[in-house]
Amino acid sequence: MASPGEKALLLLFLVHAVSALYPDTMSPMSPMSPMMLDPDPATSGFPSPPARFQDMAKKLMMRCLQMGHLVPMTMDNPFNNSGVQMEDSMSSPNPLSHFHSLLTSLPAEETDTYSDTDMDSASHFYFQPNSTMKYPDSDREWNVTERMWNCSSLPSFIEHMRNSSAGPQCFLRAFIAPLSWVALMMKGGDDMEPEDYGRLVWAAKPLLQNMPPPQMTLPPWIQNPHLEKMMKMLGEVFGSLSEEQRVQIREWAKERVAQNNYNCSHTAAAWRPRPIQEQKPGQTHRPEQEPGQTHRPEQEPGQTHRPEQKPGQTHRPAQEPGQTPKPEQEPGQTLRPEVGQNWPARPPQPDMTVMPSPCPPRLVWLKMDVMKMMGPFLSGLPMDDIQTIPNDQLCQFFHSPQFPSSFRGVGGLPPLQGRKILQKIRECSQKRDDLVQNLDRLGSLACFYDDAPTLNSSMSRLLLSQLDDCSNSGVNKLKKKLVNTVMSSSMDDTSPELLRALGPGVTLLSPFHLSQFSPDALKDTLMSLGSEVKWGLTQAKTLANKLLQGKQEVSGKELMSLGSAVTGVASSVLRKVKSQGLLGNEGLDMMSQKMTSLQRKALLEGLLGDVNASELIQKVPASLLSSLSLKTLDKANLTSLDQLEGKQWTRAQSAFLVRNILGKKMTLPDMRKLGSAMQGVACEMIEKVAESGVLEMAQAVTETPRWLSKTQVCCTAQSLFAGLENKRAGYFNNITDTELEEIPTLLLLHLPAEKIASLPASVCAVFMKKMKEANLSSLPLTSRSRPTLTNRALNCLGRNMSKLSSEEVLSLGSLLCELAPSQMSLLAPEVLNSTVQALASCKQIPPRHWRALFQLLNDTYGDPSDWTADTIKSLGPLLLLDDSAVRSLRFKSWLKETLSDLMDSLPSPPVPNPPQEFSSGPDLSALRWKLFSLSTSTSEVMPMRRRRAVLPQGEAGLTVSLLEELGGANVYWSPAQLSKMDAATITAAVETLGEVLDYSAEQLVVLREKAIQAWGPVSGLNESQVLQLGCVSQGFNLTELPSLPFSSLDTLETLSRCSWTQPQREAVWRGFVERINKTVGELGAVELVGLDQFICGLNTEETGQLNTDAFREAVQSVGEVQCPLAVTELLKQRAVAVFGEPQGWTEARVNSLGNIMAGLSLSEFPSLSPSAFSFLSPTSVPLIPPDRLAALSTSQLKALGPDNAAMVTNAQWAVLGEAQQAALGNALGVAYDRVAYDRAESTTNPPRNLPQLSGASMLGTLGVGVFMQPFLFILLGFVL
Repeated sequence: MASPGEKALLLLFLVHAVSALYPDTMSPMSPMSPMMLDPDPATSGFPSPPARFQDMAKKLMMRCLQMGHLVPMTMDNPFNNSGVQMEDSMSSPNPLSHFHSLLTSLPAEETDTYSDTDMDSASHFYFQPNSTMKYPDSDREWNVTERMWNCSSLPSFIEHMRNSSAGPQCFLRAFIAPLSWVALMMKGGDDMEPEDYGRLVWAAKPLLQNMPPPQMTLPPWIQNPHLEKMMKMLGEVFGSLSEEQRVQIREWAKERVAQNNYNCSHTAAAWRPRPIQEQKPGQTHRPEQEPGQTHRPEQEPGQTHRPEQKPGQTHRPAQEPGQTPKPEQEPGQTLRPEVGQNWPARPPQPDMTVMPSPCPPRLVWLKMDVMKMMGPFLSGLPMDDIQTIPNDQLCQFFHSPQFPSSFRGVGGLPPLQGRKILQKIRECSQKRDDLVQNLDRLGSLACFYDDAPTLNSSMSRLLLSQLDDCSNSGVNKLKKKLVNTVMSSSMDDTSPELLRALGPGVTLLSPFHLSQFSPDALKDTLMSLGSEVKWGLTQAKTLANKLLQGKQEVSGKELMSLGSAVTGVASSVLRKVKSQGLLGNEGLDMMSQKMTSLQRKALLEGLLGDVNASELIQKVPASLLSSLSLKTLDKANLTSLDQLEGKQWTRAQSAFLVRNILGKKMTLPDMRKLGSAMQGVACEMIEKVAESGVLEMAQAVTETPRWLSKTQVCCTAQSLFAGLENKRAGYFNNITDTELEEIPTLLLLHLPAEKIASLPASVCAVFMKKMKEANLSSLPLTSRSRPTLTNRALNCLGRNMSKLSSEEVLSLGSLLCELAPSQMSLLAPEVLNSTVQALASCKQIPPRHWRALFQLLNDTYGDPSDWTADTIKSLGPLLLLDDSAVRSLRFKSWLKETLSDLMDSLPSPPVPNPPQEFSSGPDLSALRWKLFSLSTSTSEVMPMRRRRAVLPQGEAGLTVSLLEELGGANVYWSPAQLSKMDAATITAAVETLGEVLDYSAEQLVVLREKAIQAWGPVSGLNESQVLQLGCVSQGFNLTELPSLPFSSLDTLETLSRCSWTQPQREAVWRGFVERINKTVGELGAVELVGLDQFICGLNTEETGQLNTDAFREAVQSVGEVQCPLAVTELLKQRAVAVFGEPQGWTEARVNSLGNIMAGLSLSEFPSLSPSAFSFLSPTSVPLIPPDRLAALSTSQLKALGPDNAAMVTNAQWAVLGEAQQAALGNALGVAYDRVAYDRAESTTNPPRNLPQLSGASMLGTLGVGVFMQPFLFILLGFVL
């Protein structure tokens, strides 16, 4: 228990700490002034604070508050006799006032809430603001304080700090974490004792754990003992790091191991300056190396050495050894010194002007000790690195204490890598039982265990317990086998012991089986499984009903106990939940992420009945914040940018808050504070800020790249380039290295093509470094800047294509993905091979190259049907460039598994699908169809010699297990095949079939017949059965749909994900409104959100009756729906009645209305303010009638920005005048030829004869649906 003397000591301790950190602020005559500091941060002194140090420290201190530590309360001037002058201004030159201001800016708890006993027992750090303080009497305590005052180095200060209690230590550690990280990054600690280095690493951990920089600056030179300490800490914060950060750290560690252990570099030969680059006096270059030739004796002739960086991965460091890149950083995470400050002097470094020897291409760097050090970063190793691991070393590591933690809690492993590591462990095991007896060590590698049938019940339990992080498509089959084994040995199918034994496998139990367990057993299971477990909808509803026992009013605690099963809670229950036990609970964020839009809206309605809007906004998590309406934000009356800090706002919310708080006046400091609210800044505001300094403005804007729209990037780049040209005519013709370095890479990509081509050769080194780290996704695929950037980079390499080495080609970064096949064909064979393999990792390949590139693949590797498994694993994504080649792949025993792994390794398509100009890859429908074919076609499953003995394709039964395995691919069954299902099969698999969103009308006819065969006519169905039928319900005719027996908003929302026709929407709406016994005017905001696309079923009279307050509260959700034009115009009329005439609509209002904006009339569209056009929802643009888009002026079309201009359809484009088309091209940021683009689009991929892929974008599905409504209606009428 802390005594009053100890509390006083701790406050004194803080004052000493700050004074030691900033000795220049102490009075020279003060008896407590520390000694003169040496500039070396690691030995005897402290580093200069990084930029935005106060913001970082405050955010970390806020974490201390969230952990339950009370705010330290200090007096304005607690130690007058110390000679320390405290000031309140955050901008004061006295650094001590920074700490005082930070403390006083934190929200303080009510003093009468806590007793002294409570505070002491909780180790809280809390001081009453009285006028005098009682100093400790203990000589020992005074000695500690004196030692703190005399600290002359950061490590010794940290050592004293570690002896303090939890509360004070948290705030102190928060304060010095950024300083410690700066000290670590400035050098490798060559002259520092391991103990001191370890103290710095420990102190810096909170920064990495809570707010790691997007691209971390890591030291270019570090000795092994320090590297081990650093990697240990980074492994401990692994879960807080993004995938890009994990890759950067892994590659950095690999390079450090190569330098320290093998005296070589993986980046040594990536790019070397050519004669066109000025050479420093005395600097020498290694002679040019021919492709395939190295200077290391252990490399075989003809081998090439390429670094592990994959093209398109912009997050890897693009530095030569000894160089540290300048990262793009979030506000508060910038670790550069403030303007006017200098880094402390670096110690002598190795002579990096001498190029180190390049490492051999298959350097065996992953030895036992290195694998122990890498820890969880092993989970993302590229295949090339995995193949170099010696089996005996891997087996030793497998039995070491460090192995389990290296593959536990790291998420789903890439399938190819996971299988390879497990295979190598099998190979090096002396006997098979060695692996079986150590199943508990596998972690995420257990996802790929393929010998489940041989395991007994005990071993099956061990394996099941490790399958919670699996993401590979075959894991459900593995789980089923293991669950069956465990359950077969259980004496009681409803015992709590069985639930514990099943672990993650409990999600495979049927809803009926789940209902047989006791509530206590289920509650314990949900708590142990965590919030990441995925339940089916009927499973979740079963669990919610069982645990809540039919209650209509539940507490926050009861709701939190449901975990991920919260998706089964009715919205009617959530509307009555109060804030106690929810707000401030960290689990609320994860739980609300699982909720549907309707559930979130219902929960917010309940919370707003309990707390005011201002308090709710401060405490609600990000997943709920996005569902708050502009009306609620207005009630909260936010007036300061500080109130926006740390929140993730939507674009509409951002625009609303920026206008309300800043108006149209914004300064650079304001911009740096915005965070996610940067989304709401219009281009005209950016241009005004640019008047105070274009370069500073550009750097401020790009500090938050995550929140920038393509429109903001383009207008920022244009303002920057114009300002620089005004500063000096022909600025880019004679730009210097320093000047080019200062231009953010994100903006440099948008430099006009002619200026890119004119960049001087003297800046090639900087240009190449920037291109290696560049992300081209903000550039349209048809932008002329793409080939110009590529050609400029090739010119910087200074040699003909035929002379380039693999390392030089790979140094192009994502520009490698832009190489024309005709250029690649000039490469040497071994260089072409490495280049093509790197192309397989590209996120974008211009469609104009697809056909020629696939021909190059055929010429180089032969017909894809003859490719080996290893070739498909290596080049798989490139196979998708030609649909016909995928569909015609010949059967091989390994083909299904290999293609499944390929599918699992590809990123999920973005929702909604981006326009063609910004698409990220080829269509996956051919791959889905091929996997369906391999799973279902008996002619492909059986070897050639046995095909005559089996039934023709489709005659084999559609089993429940097969339907569940296929999931969304069930859309590829023909109506004839679906008709062969029996009643028992559809009853057991109906929920799986109901999750398919885009059946054809013919398929729906068959499925309707099967549903009636199994469950009887529609009039006899219950709501639970309708819920299970899901999208199969689309097969019911227009007479049957109104009689579907459900009155729950939750069921209606579940059905709304399907692709309903307009007549069907009207029929469902008609039946629903009759059953709920409410008028349209009585519907609240929650009901409007729950209606989703069925709001399109309202007629003219009903639309006019929508409640004003409800519409205002729910308009953002209503605006996400895509209705026929006639209905959209009715909703627009209601919006005008509620919000006034369109010419007065703000950017926030325009964005929140979403697709309703497409209903504006011919005269209303041109009345919008120019700044509003870039805030149109992209999904609304293709819904605008062409003649109304043509009514816009050229300035209004240009104001659309790239995001919206790319959504313009060919039909809309065709009616525009020549000047309007040019303006639309300018809106994309670079001029482009729409005709050439369309011509390329029509020839890049062979036509497909495939059903529409499952999971198609709602835009495409609903757009076609609206067009085909009359025809589908007629077809269903005839058939039924």
